[in-house]
Amino acid sequence: MSEVACWIWLSRRKNLSAARAHRYLEHFGSVLALYEADEELYRLVPEARPAEWRQLLDKGLAEAERIMADCQRLGVRILCLRDADYPEKLRNIYDAPLVLYVRGTLPAVDDEPTVAVVGTRKAGPYGRRCARRFGADIARCGGLVVSGLAEGIDSEAMRAALEAGGRVIGVLGTGPDVVYPAWNEQLQNEAALHGALVSEYPPGTRGSRGNFPQRNRIISGLADGVLVIEAPEKSGSLITAARAAEQGRDVYAVPGPVDDAGFVGSNLLLRDGAALVMNAWDLLGVYLWRYPTKLRRKGDRRPLRRPREEREIKKEVDKGESVDYIDLTDGEALSEEERAVLGALGGESLEADELIRRAGLEAADALSAMTMLEVRGLIRRVEGERLERVR
Repeated sequence: MSEVACWIWLSRRKNLSAARAHRYLEHFGSVLALYEADEELYRLVPEARPAEWRQLLDKGLAEAERIMADCQRLGVRILCLRDADYPEKLRNIYDAPLVLYVRGTLPAVDDEPTVAVVGTRKAGPYGRRCARRFGADIARCGGLVVSGLAEGIDSEAMRAALEAGGRVIGVLGTGPDVVYPAWNEQLQNEAALHGALVSEYPPGTRGSRGNFPQRNRIISGLADGVLVIEAPEKSGSLITAARAAEQGRDVYAVPGPVDDAGFVGSNLLLRDGAALVMNAWDLLGVYLWRYPTKLRRKGDRRPLRRPREEREIKKEVDKGESVDYIDLTDGEALSEEERAVLGALGGESLEADELIRRAGLEAADALSAMTMLEVRGLIRRVEGERLERVR
């Protein structure tokens, strides 16, 4: 009896949601102990329900073994909840999937700035244009795009990210080998080739009405933030946004015309506290502190944080003597905003608010520039919140 078979067995119990299964796992400590328990032990689980433990009394593993054979035949990887490679971001949500079926190579999402891009299937020209722009620019800035691969916004963003050379994750409401919608086969194949297709449903599972809302928690659970582009008032994207908020993820939205029914849901999110974004850096810049070596502004080929050996260079002075110094003359390595901040500092130490005012920048741009200058070792904090230039 393999542990993987027990995980699949547990995930396939009817009347036992992932959240409820976690309760049993916490009680027994391991999936093997849970599998081997009997009715008497199941009854001792706090708030155990008869419909649940009756399902657990069925110890048949034939279905699990068939699924394992299908996965081996199709080249689908099985990731179980407590595997080391199971994404920590996803594992930390309260109803994390017990098993993930992965086609392709799952990027290390715990070490990557990851953005879920979602929206309506019936997107208009403006929404599709925004989806392509954000998908491509997130990839160019070093971000990883996650989507549900549905028609409309999801597919437009995913396709643009791939065309920009990015890696992606498609979260399916079907088995990893099932193409849905049917016309999306090429995009799904490209996503598996340059990232991964992920599902909690085993191979051969067809789409059903309940599967797609369920998979939304995985889309948001894999991401640092969720970007909603063109969502009407009743939209599955709003379910994803709600799940993101429950999971402690950031929620962003693109504004739309107030008289456009396709943007009613998006605009309501903004009214209720979602962050308004106008470009990819508006949201990726928020995660610069977390992924300083991964993110870069669009068009900049190198990560924003340069390695120490590139930043600290020795130059000869005074007939052979040398000193360590940080090169401030490498203008090409600095963005316009970073140069503006350095220029505003001059030889003074300033509080952030005063520095922003003198630099003449938008607060978000100035704060991002300050962060990068600190990372590069060009400025430092002194006396609490004051900043000064490193000489």
